[in-house]
Amino acid sequence: MRRLPPIYGQHFLHDKNILAAIVSAAELDPEDVVLEIGVGTGRLTELILRKGVSVTGVEVDAKLLPDLMDRFRDQQNLRLVPGDVLRLSWEDLLTEGKRVVLMGNLPYAISTQVLFRAIEHRNRIGKAVILLQWEVGERMAARPGSKDYGILSVACQMFGKPGIVRKVPPSVFLPPPKVNSALIRWDLFDGTAFPLRDEKFTMRVVKAAFGQRRKKMINSLSSGMPGTEKSVLGGILDEMELKNSIRAEELSVEQFAELANKLHDKGTR
Repeated sequence: MRRLPPIYGQHFLHDKNILAAIVSAAELDPEDVVLEIGVGTGRLTELILRKGVSVTGVEVDAKLLPDLMDRFRDQQNLRLVPGDVLRLSWEDLLTEGKRVVLMGNLPYAISTQVLFRAIEHRNRIGKAVILLQWEVGERMAARPGSKDYGILSVACQMFGKPGIVRKVPPSVFLPPPKVNSALIRWDLFDGTAFPLRDEKFTMRVVKAAFGQRRKKMINSLSSGMPGTEKSVLGGILDEMELKNSIRAEELSVEQFAELANKLHDKGTR
């Protein structure tokens, strides 16, 4: 089977048990609409369609499309879309009026970008059941204080509830990757886990806080958000009963929400 260019790095899933586990984790209802990223050989697509749902399947490799179109030529519930999912309009891919189920075996090189794109469109995405690199799955579900806890952890948990369903070994893919994968179920919130004054501003705060991970958060924030005085930051941390020496990985998602709201109320932009 032809390898795709490194930017995509597709590894095609062939194990029937893992394919079934993906569909089972999605808990699909016949009225659901699925957006599948990376149709590949169509094995997962076929199992999804058996649930009676409608599927929009995106595939970047144009050479796979003729076989897919032939295989599913009689399937009325499938819309095949050629192209790079990061360059296509998600407004066009996502069904109007329904919260879509995002599914697929994500190419490692784009998995994080897909996650942030899903956050942007979560008003139309109810949940995601996806395969991605094990380390990325760990970061999504990481708890405060762990080495894996960072920007992705806070983002995924601020806007949804991620969980690792199971670890998936390289042997179930063709060609096998060099690392383990994670089967993730991520239930997305229509809103946020905690009240936020401004979502984009909150993520600016989170990114700045982790910008210099080894430093105290007060230093990272003052450096990453110019114009924010350390005295103001220190006062906010005192209000939150947090030490000025605290580092970003020690804050919970809820505390990040509170910190961002307080900075916003102080006029920080």
